[in-house]
Amino acid sequence: MKKETSHSEALRYLSVAGGVLALNSVQAQIKYVDLPDTTLNTNNAFFDLNIDEDTLGVVDYRFIQYVDSGAFNINGSFIQAVSNAGNSVLGLDYANYAYPFNLSPGDSIGPRQVFKGAGGASAFGQLALTVDGVSYPNDKFKGAVNGLIGLRFRADRADTIRTFYAWIRVEVAADNKSMTIKDFAWNEAYGDGIKAGEGAPWIGEQEIELPSNLKLQQLADYLQISSAEKQAKLSFYNLQGSLIDSRQIEKGAQKLKLDFLPQGILIAHLEDGSEEKQIKVLIY
Repeated sequence: MKKETSHSEALRYLSVAGGVLALNSVQAQIKYVDLPDTTLNTNNAFFDLNIDEDTLGVVDYRFIQYVDSGAFNINGSFIQAVSNAGNSVLGLDYANYAYPFNLSPGDSIGPRQVFKGAGGASAFGQLALTVDGVSYPNDKFKGAVNGLIGLRFRADRADTIRTFYAWIRVEVAADNKSMTIKDFAWNEAYGDGIKAGEGAPWIGEQEIELPSNLKLQQLADYLQISSAEKQAKLSFYNLQGSLIDSRQIEKGAQKLKLDFLPQGILIAHLEDGSEEKQIKVLIY
């Protein structure tokens, strides 16, 4: 879906918002919800998610974005498990930090997995973080275009607290200065697990997007670039989020030979002030 860039400090998802599509899977009681793509790109911006849309309006998870925060120029994307003490995120804790796993489609999310990627009001799940230009090597979501997060949450059913499992898909910018929340799904049968991406129409096929004025594609040792309406800025980042090169791209289509870049995997980021596109490129 086309991204919405929000400059609000607080964003709250409501089930009555326009453009929300919910699909139910008969076979496994999987409920899929296609959110309006919501981008957090200002300091302390947050997005609250009530997965099961209970009538009490209880928020299950909060996504938080920091941009050039404090004296140490902190940039980072986080997920916080709130509301119920049993809510958590699939992942591990290491050296007092909680790191959610970036799952592959089809990975299991259920009672046999380890949910230490976040938990409790003070334990943030660190998707990606940079402090004074230094990144954390254990982060799994830096530059993630379709990052999948496994969730465990608890909710009241007939005066009994039950456990449910879900996934949510996010995109995190290579510079850690923005995060986009895309869609999610959960298993309405309590206690039963779910596969990452299960219930989504894009499983096994490319996500359908609205027409874009920007095009970015690697062709061997060239990059095919197109900006249909105006000049654009092309930047290359390494996987730690450090800027390698930046240049202006004239309106129109062109090819750029990549032999001036260091060998390895880089993130190519193209933006024209109205929209942006990024891909991973292999330099060899």
